[in-house]
Amino acid sequence: MISINQNIISNILDAKSTEVDTLIAGAKQSVVDFRNTPDKSGGRNIRIPITLKQAEIEYLDKLISEFESIVKADPKKLKVLKSEFDAVITGENLAKHNKEFKNELLVRMGYSKLRNDYYSGYFESTGLKACVYCNSQLAVTVRSFKGSKSAKFQVDHFLPKSEYPCFSISFFNLLPVCGPCNGTKQTSLIDFNVYSNDPLDLKDSPFKFRLDKKSIVSYRINGVKEKLVVKFDDPLKKAINENFDIEGIYSTQKDIAEELILKSIIYNEKYLKSLRYSFGKLYPDKIPMAERLLVGNYTRVKDIHKRPMSKFTQDIARQLKLIK
Repeated sequence: MISINQNIISNILDAKSTEVDTLIAGAKQSVVDFRNTPDKSGGRNIRIPITLKQAEIEYLDKLISEFESIVKADPKKLKVLKSEFDAVITGENLAKHNKEFKNELLVRMGYSKLRNDYYSGYFESTGLKACVYCNSQLAVTVRSFKGSKSAKFQVDHFLPKSEYPCFSISFFNLLPVCGPCNGTKQTSLIDFNVYSNDPLDLKDSPFKFRLDKKSIVSYRINGVKEKLVVKFDDPLKKAINENFDIEGIYSTQKDIAEELILKSIIYNEKYLKSLRYSFGKLYPDKIPMAERLLVGNYTRVKDIHKRPMSKFTQDIARQLKLIK
């Protein structure tokens, strides 16, 4: 619900350059083999020849010639590449009329294997721990009793892999999301910069949660939390709200809203100043922690992706003037 600083991904690609280059080299060679010997699995080690159309050959040639830059392409470059590949075969046509080619290319790109073996560790290193769409579910990597890694999230493709298999392993096209959001989005394109280095995108989220003012007044009178009304302001003409049913999800979290209202009543501004002052003296390097303890979640915009419900908690807490 706020853009992810793309430098996080760039820094990981730099830090793990040897590992990433090996991944790219293996995937590229597999695609080259497909270009030279077009075939697919027929089961039991049987290969069935495929006849490639001229447009499919051109598609593969472009992919092979720019393979490394495609896998590492940042969001702006991906938009350019999308247009260039569309000029060869549009994503819609590829999904509808080139299914055999598309399915085999996905196999050769190695997405399924990477999803099972690589992405759990990769996304763990990003520090992202909540679904990037709804921010209501965990998206974490855990370790089993025996120490093996397991991804408790799904990997979504901003540009759907069914239409753009060429971007199926492009790092800036991959997003950690919860199962419900992934199932709901499917091939929909969301007009939102999920990865960005634009200071305006990173400074604040275009989406806002709020409580209906009349329902707050009503709660202060009768104390019935069920009558609190959660609103979600979506500047994308309801694209996020309607795709992921955001208001529906957060309308089940009125207990969090109630707790924040009660805190705003009990803890007046004088108390909050005292709390921040005392905490600052005891732990000067952890001053933001005072507000985190107060609202029960991260309070800085840049930390929204670190914990579920942080966006909702921050917005309501600011509306109630618990935090600035």
